[in-house]
Amino acid sequence: MGLVSKIIGAVVLQVISTCLSVMVLGSILLKWFKVGNAIFSSKPRPTPPTILEDPKWGSHGYITLKKQAIKIHYVEKGDRGNPLMLCLHGFPEFWFSWRYQLAEFSSKYWVVAVDMRGYGDSDKPSQCSAYEIEHLVEDIKQMVLELGKEKCILMAHDWGGAIAWRVVNSHPDLFEHHISFNGPHPGAYMEHAKSSFKQMCMSWYMIFFRTPWVPEFWISNNDFEFFGPVFRGEKNNTEAFPNEVIDAYKYNYSKKGALTPPINYYRSIDFNRNDKISRTTVPTLIIWGTDDMALGKPMAAYALKWCESAQLKYIEGASHWVQQEEPDKVNSLVWEYLNDAAIAAK
Repeated sequence: MGLVSKIIGAVVLQVISTCLSVMVLGSILLKWFKVGNAIFSSKPRPTPPTILEDPKWGSHGYITLKKQAIKIHYVEKGDRGNPLMLCLHGFPEFWFSWRYQLAEFSSKYWVVAVDMRGYGDSDKPSQCSAYEIEHLVEDIKQMVLELGKEKCILMAHDWGGAIAWRVVNSHPDLFEHHISFNGPHPGAYMEHAKSSFKQMCMSWYMIFFRTPWVPEFWISNNDFEFFGPVFRGEKNNTEAFPNEVIDAYKYNYSKKGALTPPINYYRSIDFNRNDKISRTTVPTLIIWGTDDMALGKPMAAYALKWCESAQLKYIEGASHWVQQEEPDKVNSLVWEYLNDAAIAAK
């Protein structure tokens, strides 16, 4: 019965994915009728935008994860003798999404914002299986060790957040604190999705992204037009995401071969997995933008039930991209949490 259920589930997912792809291709075709062949063109971007090379974000480096045989690019700021604060981005981001935290927390911490495997200037394995969750979790464990630290503070967002929940559970001794920004706890996500048709609709892209080549075509069409609406949202928040920031994302993803590996994270999801999810023992702070277009607000509260020691702070009106959109509020909450933890430890 288990095998039959898996087969039926795989067929249903494939049918839904195909239907979503047809709808997306239809929308692109309609756009083609309106604007012509321009939707198939992209602006050449041979050099990075100035904002990506601003030294105030930090300096660039690489580490090789020997066990994984993969090279990871990162941006660091702060004294290497200070406690490590490791930052994991989500989709469709790269190290740049942590620019405000690199600048803010480097006064007391060694802040390292990585390009996850497959992203930015990190290695991009070609096999889809290279992006299965076991490899992603092992990457984070090895990063901490290769950076020469026995413990660190782990900050993570979106996909990085989903990985972080798993790595703090499987390797709790490596982490002093865990700070999650709109990052879905796997148990909380399933609990909410099963009870919320709205969340199932909000997660449509997770199934759509399983389709070959269509997601890449959709994101890249009309000179990567995708990045403006996805970051600015319905409010068209050009203050948090001005053109220079959108151009940074377009530059990153317009590089040859830059789109498929990040999308392979979704293609590698095994929806039939039934892992036993353990409680999180690492002290955790959850910061959640309430206007998240991809992850429903109840998910944040559900995550508390999976933690032995956790705090939840909402930022009302903030979008999914909370640490970029409301950096001052986010940074203030993180400082408050870490300072209180330091006082309590004395």
